Amino acid sequence: MVEKMSSEKKQTRVKVIVRVRPTLKDGVKTCVNTNNKPNTVQILNHRNIRENLMYDFSAVYDETCSQQHIYNNSIKSMISKSLNGQNVSIFAYGPTGAGKTHTMLGSGTDPGMIPRVINDLLLTIENEQNTVNDKPQKDRWQYTVTFSYLEIYNEKVQDLLEPASVDLPIREDGDHNIFVAGLAEKGITSFEEFKNYFGPASNNRTVAATKLNDRSSRSHSILMLKVKKNAMFPPNREFQGKIYLIDLAGSEDNRRTGNQGIRLKESGAINKSLFVLGEVVDAINNNQPRIPYRNSKLTRLLQDSIGGSCHSIMITNIAPEEHYYYDTYCTLNFASKSKKIVNTNTTCLKQQTSTSSLSGNTSTSGETAQTTHNFLKRNNSSKLLNENAKKPRLSPSPLISAEAPVSTDPAPLLSPLMRRQNNLENIVNLRLQEMEQNILQKITQNNISTNSDTAMTEIQRQLILCREELQKMKEEKHLLEKPNKEANRKVGKKLNSKSISSKDLKKSLPEENENNVEKVSQKSKKSEKIISQPNVVEKERKGLQDKTNQNIVVITKKEKIIKKKEKLAEVSFSPLFASVPRIFKKGFRSTACKKIFEDDEDDDFQENETPLNSEVQHQHNTDFLNILNTSSIKDLQQLHTVGNKRARLIFEWRQLHGEFESVDGLKNIPTLTDKYIKNLLHSNMVTT
Repeated sequence: MVEKMSSEKKQTRVKVIVRVRPTLKDGVKTCVNTNNKPNTVQILNHRNIRENLMYDFSAVYDETCSQQHIYNNSIKSMISKSLNGQNVSIFAYGPTGAGKTHTMLGSGTDPGMIPRVINDLLLTIENEQNTVNDKPQKDRWQYTVTFSYLEIYNEKVQDLLEPASVDLPIREDGDHNIFVAGLAEKGITSFEEFKNYFGPASNNRTVAATKLNDRSSRSHSILMLKVKKNAMFPPNREFQGKIYLIDLAGSEDNRRTGNQGIRLKESGAINKSLFVLGEVVDAINNNQPRIPYRNSKLTRLLQDSIGGSCHSIMITNIAPEEHYYYDTYCTLNFASKSKKIVNTNTTCLKQQTSTSSLSGNTSTSGETAQTTHNFLKRNNSSKLLNENAKKPRLSPSPLISAEAPVSTDPAPLLSPLMRRQNNLENIVNLRLQEMEQNILQKITQNNISTNSDTAMTEIQRQLILCREELQKMKEEKHLLEKPNKEANRKVGKKLNSKSISSKDLKKSLPEENENNVEKVSQKSKKSEKIISQPNVVEKERKGLQDKTNQNIVVITKKEKIIKKKEKLAEVSFSPLFASVPRIFKKGFRSTACKKIFEDDEDDDFQENETPLNSEVQHQHNTDFLNILNTSSIKDLQQLHTVGNKRARLIFEWRQLHGEFESVDGLKNIPTLTDKYIKNLLHSNMVTT
């Protein structure tokens, strides 16, 4: 059998409907209005009391609408899509106490969406099967319905049909379909059979009481229906559809619900998953490259429903009371963003075709062909063995006979591969035997022609020659290094002495460096001090010591320079002995040596700072004043320390009060401080 997958793609938006529950008490102030325009909801604007916020949706149902009315108008049309191989998702969203569980489950007298969907689906299938004999062969189908039921409690996936304290993993198959590994599935054929499974399973769901709701759902529940539609006659097509019925837990404000302990932990898990759901919706609407489905198990399971391959219906439940205003406002904003999501709907169709006609042989002819093929295979193998015994060299592998008869196996497409595999094993065994015989012959020939003793003596002779050559190279290297070491020792002794003359340096150093020695000797005569630390030879090692500053030659002219060099000598230039850096408030810049160089930098700046000529300075001041009086905002920003904000202040002040008579006119601008004006003039080299 050959299996073929085909799909038809069509894009649809998420259908969002709003349901307003009745007030729990009479005479309570409400903040929701649904009577002005059809399919619109109005609430008060908390930013402006005189205005109202209006939201448009696919359908809006007030507190008077029944479950049957909502199902017939918005849900019932989706059942036929699942029978045609498409996915459908129906989920309830809203704050805690807004009526989500009542909408999805309902009661015994007024059932919700889940029992109505399953009952309608099974009735449709039953009607199809009752009229199957009246239809032509191409329209006769066989249906299979299975369902599974799970909850997400504290970010753990738990099976409700077969409860166990196990967190079930979420997986993705090769066709990018999301499924839960190890989740129990039950087949159903009638609504009574479904109730027998679903009743005990719904009691396993975690429910607790809070200040806002006596039976508050503490987990998200997901019921998954799988519908398979198989053709009873060729070409054996199969449609696979799914229906997701989801009851989300409501977002909670712990200040109002009074959650503590376990309830508080449950509320945190619920709010986190709903927050990730909002992030997914925002990412889809903003066309972001990565959608954060994996940030929560809820969004991972809703991947097909939101931005996936589903006909999605979102039932938004809201409460009309005023003390629910903030929850209602946030819920309507989320619903208005969700209706912009576009899903790509695909039809899952598997078409199976029979390939038994490809073999073209009967079972009897297949048996005779198989026996003939085995007989030929045995004869061929015996002939090959006889030929290989005569030929010592490697012969090419024999080809598989194209005239060998083909048998009809249970898997006709795989039988040629199996036959080729059997022939290949025999051929490989024969080739291995040939290789073994050739290797043995070559080894015997090599043993006769060569003598092992002579080979060993030749190798030993070559090793002795190599050792002699290495010894000669070592002696030559030692003779070359000896005179260089003696010359360096003589120079080192004279340099370590307290008084050094230029004549001694000339004698100890080569002629090429005589000029450099004369320059050093001339500088040493001008009141210079050579400070050197004595060489200390320690017989025993006494740990690590800082030797980075030893043998430093400091040439001084003034007492201030001497102090600076002494400070430099105290600073360690090794990372092993550096002082611990101190972190100041302005950033994480290391200022371990800041104080040592601080005074010296100021002195150097004062020494290097040379005043400008009076005429040049006057011309520079005039140019600076001219820039202040004639430049635009963009040109004013070219001045040092002048940004966009201060450039606008200077420009606007000039427009109102006229040109500046002098630089001191900047002090009249109220936002410019004296300190900033002084810094501005100093940075631009302007004097007053």
